[in-house]
Amino acid sequence: MQQATLEVQQRDAFGKQHARALRRDGIVPAILYGRAQDTLTIQLNARTFRQFLRTHGENVIIKMEVGEGNIETVIVKEIQRHPVEKQKLVHADFIRISLDEPVTSTVPIILEGNPPGVQEGGILEMPLREVTLHCLPLRLPSDISVDVSGLDIGDAFYVSDLSLDDDLEILDEPERVIAMVSQPRMELEEPEEDEEGEIEGEEGVEGEEAAPEQPVEPEIISRRRSDDDEDDE
Repeated sequence: MQQATLEVQQRDAFGKQHARALRRDGIVPAILYGRAQDTLTIQLNARTFRQFLRTHGENVIIKMEVGEGNIETVIVKEIQRHPVEKQKLVHADFIRISLDEPVTSTVPIILEGNPPGVQEGGILEMPLREVTLHCLPLRLPSDISVDVSGLDIGDAFYVSDLSLDDDLEILDEPERVIAMVSQPRMELEEPEEDEEGEIEGEEGVEGEEAAPEQPVEPEIISRRRSDDDEDDE
């Protein structure tokens, strides 16, 4: 796992309104926690952080500079993005780590190869796009490549088929499907009409009325709105 440096600033103001104001000014609110130390509320430049992610990705050991002389070894725990504008970063969580202690982190999967089943009309599907690994930080890979060049229609590649080093513990269930080539989906045929324009199979008995439907009791849904549904404190 590569290492990179990222500069952030500590912030003292809190609340939803403050977080919105930061985003309008091109700042991403964030927090840093872990290793039984105090949680820090921090902020970082949105443009700088986007460039950082494009260059290094999310699976990177970060030497975080929090003010002058304060260096924290961290990894990205979670990044929240705008539901519509995916390039807009809403909030970030960082967690402290030790290079000598194992961490748990998700690693993206990259498919390689052209399955023969797709050439025959099948559809390549990818139900699982990342796996969760437990290992020392420096052993954590940036991504995992999966070769699907041998998949015919009906074949699948499972978590159990991954071949990783012994010191990389996979936490996902072995039977989970990473990729599969499914049968092509057939379009439903339109129902045929007879000469009089009636659809076959829908004629009823003349003079009979359909039984009235039983009244359905309205479903009452109670939902309590959370006051802390915002990403920031």
